[in-house]
Amino acid sequence: MPASPSPLSAPTTAPLTAPVSFLAQTARELIERYGHGPTDELPDLVVVVPTRRAVVYLKNELALALPPGAPLWAPRVAAMEDYMVELAGVQVEEPIALQLLLFDILRNIDTSLDFDKFVGWAGLLLSDFSNLDQNLAKPRKVFEYLSQAKALERWNLETLPENGVARRSFSFWDQLEKVYRELKRRMLANKLAYPGLAYRMAVEKVEKQLTDPAAPEPARHVFVGLGSLSRAEEKLIRLLFQAGRAEVRFDGDPFYLEMGSPNRAGQHLRRYFSKWNLPLEAMGGGVEWLRARPRHVRYLGVANPSMQGKLAGQLLAEARQRYPDETVAVVLPDETLLLPVLHGLPTDAVPDFNVTMGLSFQSTPLFNLVDLLFEVHLTGIREGSAETGYGVPRYHHLAVSKLLSHPFLRRYQQWLDRQPEQPGFHGILDHVCREIVRLNAVLLPAAELLELGRHHPLIEALFRTWNNCDDIIAACNTLIDLLKQVYSDKQSGIEAEYLYLFYTLIKQLDSAFDCREQRLSVRSFRRFLYEQMARTRLPFSGEPLADVQVMGLLETRALDFDHLIILSCNEGVLPAPKKQQSLFPYDVLTEFKLPTYADAEAGTAYNFWRLLQRAGRVDLVHVLPGAEGMKSGERSRFLLQLENDLLPQNPYLTLEDLTVVAMELSVDSCQLSGRSDKADTRTILTTDNQQLTTDKYEGDLVLEKDAEMLAALRGVLERNISPSRLNDFLACSLRFYFSKVARFHENEAVEETLEANTFGTMVHEALENLLGAFALDGRPVTADDIPELIRQAPEEVRRSLRQAESDKHERADEGLNHVYGQVATRLVVRFLESLPQQPGLLPLRLFGLEKELVATVFVDEPGRPGRLAVRLSGFADRIDELPDGRLRVVDYKSGLVKRSDLQLRGYRDKLSPADAIERLVNESTSSVDKVRQLWLYRLMLSHTAKRDTADTAILSLRNIDEGLLSADLSFLTEGGQDFVQVSEELVTRIVLKMLDPAEPIRKTDDFTKCEYCPYRGICAR
Repeated sequence: MPASPSPLSAPTTAPLTAPVSFLAQTARELIERYGHGPTDELPDLVVVVPTRRAVVYLKNELALALPPGAPLWAPRVAAMEDYMVELAGVQVEEPIALQLLLFDILRNIDTSLDFDKFVGWAGLLLSDFSNLDQNLAKPRKVFEYLSQAKALERWNLETLPENGVARRSFSFWDQLEKVYRELKRRMLANKLAYPGLAYRMAVEKVEKQLTDPAAPEPARHVFVGLGSLSRAEEKLIRLLFQAGRAEVRFDGDPFYLEMGSPNRAGQHLRRYFSKWNLPLEAMGGGVEWLRARPRHVRYLGVANPSMQGKLAGQLLAEARQRYPDETVAVVLPDETLLLPVLHGLPTDAVPDFNVTMGLSFQSTPLFNLVDLLFEVHLTGIREGSAETGYGVPRYHHLAVSKLLSHPFLRRYQQWLDRQPEQPGFHGILDHVCREIVRLNAVLLPAAELLELGRHHPLIEALFRTWNNCDDIIAACNTLIDLLKQVYSDKQSGIEAEYLYLFYTLIKQLDSAFDCREQRLSVRSFRRFLYEQMARTRLPFSGEPLADVQVMGLLETRALDFDHLIILSCNEGVLPAPKKQQSLFPYDVLTEFKLPTYADAEAGTAYNFWRLLQRAGRVDLVHVLPGAEGMKSGERSRFLLQLENDLLPQNPYLTLEDLTVVAMELSVDSCQLSGRSDKADTRTILTTDNQQLTTDKYEGDLVLEKDAEMLAALRGVLERNISPSRLNDFLACSLRFYFSKVARFHENEAVEETLEANTFGTMVHEALENLLGAFALDGRPVTADDIPELIRQAPEEVRRSLRQAESDKHERADEGLNHVYGQVATRLVVRFLESLPQQPGLLPLRLFGLEKELVATVFVDEPGRPGRLAVRLSGFADRIDELPDGRLRVVDYKSGLVKRSDLQLRGYRDKLSPADAIERLVNESTSSVDKVRQLWLYRLMLSHTAKRDTADTAILSLRNIDEGLLSADLSFLTEGGQDFVQVSEELVTRIVLKMLDPAEPIRKTDDFTKCEYCPYRGICAR
């Protein structure tokens, strides 16, 4: 610092009075200094502020500062960027046109330049050119240094083979100055410029004017509320300052301006103060805002980013209720939170507010529709074609289904369903989605998808193959024409605005590419379109000077508010992550004083701390660690600085660290719990500072067995119940209720690969086809038949796969399905090879394959007349006829089953028969379920065949060496009882348990059974 007055002052010893805003104070000083006296200089004054929003506020403050009945001509007030472009006398060119112009220039240098690759870095290169000019770097020196820096990398080429691409890459850096100068020449010939070039031209014009004795003297300038300046802005101010035609009014605070302060908020202002030898008044007059003003700061931690919008609304409602005359700003460092915040605003408590930041088109539902449309065309494949490009004749089912489920298209279907003259298209989107599932179509041929949609114009627009940008533009225009019919009513104003903006974007791109010989690919066009969408904003109308403002952090420059609600106070958002958006290496940027991420962080720090200077109440919302969608959940460094640096220096600062918890029983309520740095007591607060009590959520989803429920259960038992459904009831009675009583059907979905049940069905079908002729002819399977069966096995498996492909678009020859086919073939072959190795099995006489077994058990229900006829049924994979005439059920399992899994009574400590029976009737584990299934199959076989039965068995195809695995059911007849009679009595016990009114329908307590349950979403598991 020079010997001039320091921008510091000692902290005041008493709280300050209510502050006057920076712009209000500036307006008063301008009128007092330039608006009185014999020569009224105010109309000739040029006041330059950081933003257009600051222009509106300063003009209002000038009007309020005028004495009653004393009108004055207002000065010229302009935002810095607008003023620089005006001084340059050019028009800023559209980025799309700039990129196309840049490509033409580069193609003259390198004719092999690929346009699709060019669009990946063209935007960055133009941004580098703009930064170079805006910061008045010398182009020749920059490009010479850059070329030499890249030349050092050539030494690594000796270790690489000859590479033409690498040579062209280095040639590119050598030619960069030529590209820059040719681009500049072409633009200036048409009085066009990119922003940085306009800044350089403005400074050059002012410098020429000041050095030309014949030129008129420039107007007097007052630069107000600026922060981080580019080199062009610095030079403009310095030139006018040296000519006595400018003064500067920064808004700073000694907390971050004092010499040696580690706070980077004052990094730029300290340099300006020293370099220009400014008076103390130019830096804010040394007033201690941050260290001497009373203020109440709250840190509010939320569990996830989505809670911030709702919390902001509640904080705002609290502020308007308790402090109705305060000005409030909801500041969004993350602009994607705009819609959640707007949805969370309480319109009854806050009827009037202004949104200064436009809604990015990329945050609209229409952008999501466009994005899904591109996903369809870019995730498909072109089969059997050597063509290049991105047209896709086969679309992936997930992308198609997501697109057809979009709310805009669903709204169109509702409109279409009301059109009586088009009955053939009613429900067309639902029809396409159902057919995709019915056909199990993983990849849909484009022509077939159009057929499913009956060639409706909407389906044609969405799914006709794209080859270049002409196809995309035509599809988008058709889509806009169709949707505008739906959103033409007064209630759809915002959706109609989306469509209009989209229409203008498509028109701009159509005009830009219409005269070009080279047609853009789908990916390149998407990049251009998305760049346009990122810059396009949907403006909101409102009272610009309303007491409640919703704005971005940059829009707050030079403005002051009584109450601040700042969201997303996390590292990576505030400040933004350390990413260098430049093609130039970091050392090139630092060598020529071009802006880096460090400068951006310093600018963000200044905007944050300056905004806090005059605010009396500050709510800083941050996302807690571990939240979904957050990389770290770490608090912003600004919060840490406030707590560890500012708090110890300000005796009037109250800081509370609170956590926001959503109430379980009230969606609209939040509670805050935490500690206060000024008090030792822990508090629980709602947003209106009232005590909150919450009721603990008790219990479960429980359904009592009333008369209606019991009648429904009896109906299920009388109609048909299988062993697997009985297992379901014992495992989880609620799951049984959903599937058999309420008859909730699982949503069918497309199987991209063979699911477990489909795989098992395929193996069963192959075995049934191989052995079917023996069962039909009554001919036993002998050892001599095995070689021929093994030879036929691969073809039988392939036939099953081809049948699935024919019925459901399965791709048996692709990916995992091909692998599964090989596995299935191996399982079938190993099964056949094992038959001769099983003692006494061959010759194998088959009584039936896939034969239905049925048993009717009559149950006496207490308190009810008559008997309930319970019908058990199931299909046996195979029924063997043993040499002694008995029958045996064999159940194939494609999964792994071990012999120990079927030992209900255990190996060592054998259970008593009574204990084993209790397990069989009541328990639900994987082992007991298998034993219960075998037991019931044996019972049903006894009823169906009216013959003696042997123990049923499981054949595990993945454990084929173990042979037939039987369950020991001897405990049922150890006392000489009849198997059928004992079994019917046990079935009666299970049925009476199902019909017991004292046992309600409820969830299982075993969470492992919920892992693959299709109904777990209903019961919140």
